Amino acid sequence: MASPCYLYMLPNELLLHILTPLPTPTLLPLTIISHRIYALVLRILHNRLLLAATLHDHSLILECYHPSAKLTEPPYFCTYHGTEGLDAYEEPTASDSNLVPRLGQLRNMYSRFRPYRRELGADGHRVKKHPAGDVPGSRTHPSSSAAGRKLDHELVRQILSLDGEELFTQLCAVTNLVKIGPRNGLFSCFVEVEEGVVRVWRNWLKEMAAREGSTNSRTRASKTLITEEEIDIGRKGKEAAQKISSIADDLNDENILWVSSARNTGLRFKIRERKLKREAPILMYVDEDTPLSYEIEYDELLVRTSHLLLKFENSLVQQDNSFGKAIVFGSFG
Repeated sequence: MASPCYLYMLPNELLLHILTPLPTPTLLPLTIISHRIYALVLRILHNRLLLAATLHDHSLILECYHPSAKLTEPPYFCTYHGTEGLDAYEEPTASDSNLVPRLGQLRNMYSRFRPYRRELGADGHRVKKHPAGDVPGSRTHPSSSAAGRKLDHELVRQILSLDGEELFTQLCAVTNLVKIGPRNGLFSCFVEVEEGVVRVWRNWLKEMAAREGSTNSRTRASKTLITEEEIDIGRKGKEAAQKISSIADDLNDENILWVSSARNTGLRFKIRERKLKREAPILMYVDEDTPLSYEIEYDELLVRTSHLLLKFENSLVQQDNSFGKAIVFGSFG
């Protein structure tokens, strides 16, 4: 009489081979079957999060603008700066008491990106206009002051102005996951990550500007200026994730404005008040607000890594479209 054969008699290698082709929304319900299946699915999701966080051959595009500047503000390409806590996978043991919460920990991870004004190349890296800039001591080397000022100019800055009677202003934020096509300006896939409207309050701008002004200028400059080496390291995937995982991150920081209540994407700003040289009105109330203007700098774009994974899988499905037809809107000279 033949011995009974069932699924759990298979080794983990074969179970992984069976589960790996399944998409993430199909894998998640399987975690309630048993601890063994839970651990295998956890391993698969961990590897997928690593791939999705580094974007592989994809890129993130951020569009964030005041409603009046919709037609004038360009989109910003983002470079990957790491995912804290997404270090090397550790195989759980049978007596691991922290096995169950680990799936929730993966969901609460956020990947960091830095918006830049310069476009990216077909490989997803920032375009370098000076190929000889890697030579130490040259004018275009990242360590030189001229290159540092140039890289600083590529950071995204905007001006927000509020009249005396305005309590807040708004920013329209749209994040898209794209894959750059063979021709400049064309994408082989285009998936929306999240879209929403961020409300920026006058009191918040005032408090954040006061906090920024109270910090040491030297410390602020060292955090603002990002060298080319750091950006290249950020594109190396798991090594960058392991390096940045030691840096503490407070997602409740007041400098972060979340695009929606789901907190899938958020923007960390640096605020500086701009002193307006204008004559004060002759008559005004004691508690009347005066017009103000602030310079906001886009420090980081935070994206929930699990949400980015789902969008990344949607982009792969979009690339597998067998029809081979597309409609492209745009002006081509």
